[in-house]
Amino acid sequence: MGKKRKTLQTATVVLAFAAGLGIAGAEERGVTDTTIKIGNIGPFTGKAAIFNPLNYGSAAYMRYINDLGGVYGRKFEIIFGDTACAEAKGIAAAKKMVHDEKVFMITVNPCSGVAMAAKPTFVQEGMIWSGVSANPKITGSTGSGGDGAPPEYMFHVTPNGYFSGLTMGKFIMTKPDAKKVAIVAHTNDWARGYCDPAKDYIESQGGEVVLDTAMERGSTDATAQVLQIKAAGVDGVLGCLYQPELVVLLKDAHKYQLGVPVIGALGADFGQVVQQVGNPDAVNGVFFQGHLYKDKIGAPALEWARQILVKYLTEDELPKEGDPTHFYYFGMMNGVGVVEGFRRAGRDLTRESYMAAIESLRSFDNNVSAGSVTITDDQHVGISDMYFNGLDADGNEIIFTAYGQPLH
Repeated sequence: MGKKRKTLQTATVVLAFAAGLGIAGAEERGVTDTTIKIGNIGPFTGKAAIFNPLNYGSAAYMRYINDLGGVYGRKFEIIFGDTACAEAKGIAAAKKMVHDEKVFMITVNPCSGVAMAAKPTFVQEGMIWSGVSANPKITGSTGSGGDGAPPEYMFHVTPNGYFSGLTMGKFIMTKPDAKKVAIVAHTNDWARGYCDPAKDYIESQGGEVVLDTAMERGSTDATAQVLQIKAAGVDGVLGCLYQPELVVLLKDAHKYQLGVPVIGALGADFGQVVQQVGNPDAVNGVFFQGHLYKDKIGAPALEWARQILVKYLTEDELPKEGDPTHFYYFGMMNGVGVVEGFRRAGRDLTRESYMAAIESLRSFDNNVSAGSVTITDDQHVGISDMYFNGLDADGNEIIFTAYGQPLH
C-alpha cells in the first residue's frame, strides 16, 4: 500500500477517534447518516444506449439492498447522468456529479472513450470510480494492460479489456490445430485493449496472427475484410468490434462462406447479436463470445438475479420484449462488488475506509460471474476469467470452458 494511502488512513483513524471525544470532523462527501449518494453515468440517449442495461443492472441491485434496509442503515441515493457515449457530454456529466451532486462515488460508466476523457477529473478530485469500461488504461496496472500503478481511487470489480482479450486468445488456441488467426478491430484504444493481449497470447503459444485489419465504427459492409480473411486461410477470427459492426461481420462472413469461428469481444450483447443477425446458419456453431456469468442466462444459478432485475427495474428500464439480457447481469455484477465494499468498510465510512475494503477482496464470489473477484492495492482489476457462449447446430445456447468443451 502506498505512502499516501497510509497517511490518509492514519488521518481517518485520528478523525474517528476525535469524533468519539466529541471533536467535530469533516463530513464525507455524499454520505449522511441515512444515505450514500451514488453517481450512475452512462449512455441513456444516442446510438450507444444499447449499453444502458449495464447502468440499470447495477441500480437494480442497489434498490434491492435499499429494500433490505440498506448498508449499516444507509440507503443508496442513485443519481443518473447521461453521457450519450460522447466525450464532451461525458466530461460534463462527470463534473456535475463531482461538483454539483457531490456524490460519494461514480459507477458503471460504459464507453471507454468517455471514461478515459473523464478520468483526469476523477483523479484530480479523488473521486472513487467503479466502472465497466473496458480500456485497460482506465484502472489497469502494468500487469493488466495499464501504465504503472493503478489510479488510487479507481477500480474494476469486473474484467477489463486486457483480461477479456487474453481469454479470447486462450479460447481460439484451444481449437484443435489452430495456428493461423485473423483480427478485425476498430481503430481505437478500446479495441486494441482486447486484441493486443489476445495477439500476444496467440503468438506465445506458437500461433500466428496472419491478418490484423481495421473495420471502422459505423461500417455497414465487411466484404473487404471477409475476403481478406478468406484469402489468408485462417483457423478463426477475433472480432474486437462493437455490436453493430460485429453483426455486419457475421452476416458477411456467412454470405461469403468464410466457414471459421468468429469470436466477439464484450462490446456486444450475445443474445442481441444473434437476434440482429437473424440467420441461424450465420451464428450456429460459428459465433462465440466471452461469457462472464456462472451459467447461461435463464439458468437456475442466475434466477435470483433475474428476479431482482424484474422486480426493481421499471418498465422503461427493462427490455421492451423478453427477459433481461446479458448486459443487465454485467451491470449487476458491478453493483454486487460495489455494495460489498460498503459492507466491508463499516459504519464509519470514508473514501479511505472504502478503498481499504475494496482492496481486501480475495476470491470474492459475487454469485453472478464465472470468475471470482480479487483486488489488491497494486491490482485494481478484479476478474480475470470467463467462459464463452456459443450455439449448437440446432441453435441451443452452450456455455464453453474451452473450444468444444461445454460447461455441463
